[in-house]
Amino acid sequence: MSQATLLSPTFFSFLEAIDRAHAQVIRVQGCSCGGPLHQGHFQRKPRWGGARASGAVDTTRFSFCCGACRQRTMPASVRFLGRRVYWGATVVLATALCAGLSLRRGTQLSEQFDVPILTILRWRQWWLNDFAASPLWQTLRGRFLPPVVASDLPGELLRRALPADERGAMTAVLRWLAPLSTLTEGR
Repeated sequence: MSQATLLSPTFFSFLEAIDRAHAQVIRVQGCSCGGPLHQGHFQRKPRWGGARASGAVDTTRFSFCCGACRQRTMPASVRFLGRRVYWGATVVLATALCAGLSLRRGTQLSEQFDVPILTILRWRQWWLNDFAASPLWQTLRGRFLPPVVASDLPGELLRRALPADERGAMTAVLRWLAPLSTLTEGR
């Protein structure tokens, strides 16, 4: 996946359409208490991780609030990875590229994505420790033969996605990670 694809407004529009579809399904299902769901969407201010994309990119995080029990429901998102301030695609791509880096290459990667090297290293530790121990990964790893080694995450996920183009590989990985966007953890 190239950074040009990452910054493409058409890619973000595509991801937004996926998020809208997730939101519509949640809205139709309604609340678990049986009450109606009302819109409670809000704006996120994600960092780009590089030069800004040309054109307008919607940063709305879809969210609903029950009219009866007032419980908030947030549908899974392929654009946002939990509470992280960078786009999910930036987190995946920058971390995939940083595996086994020398200090010089790490500095170049940091400059290219406009993400501090310590942040990239923190993401790397998240993949190696927190994500590798998560119930989501315990479920996902059964899909891959031969097994994916935790030290190869997330780059190996991008390689194993097998779609026809790089946009599809990133989209597949972001779909796999979407359940993480509804959790309150994150760095």
